Amino acid sequence: MENNNELRLNKIPLEPFLEALTDIFNRGVDFVDIVGKPGENQDSIGIVIKEEYFSTSEKDEEEENLSDEDISQLI
Repeated sequence: MENNNELRLNKIPLEPFLEALTDIFNRGVDFVDIVGKPGENQDSIGIVIKEEYFSTSEKDEEEENLSDEDISQLI
């Protein structure tokens, strides 16, 4: 039985993905939205961070926003 709600992205390189997630986590982000786009040879994946996804303790001490360009450079 096929799950119609499933979006499967294939062949995502782990090293840059994990590095991006680690960096984002270290900046105080507790949650992310994952977006993807199927490609011919390899799918691409993006990370979306909303302001409310930052941990409250990190927000109080220092607010650091990542631009789309910052995230693109990480992946």
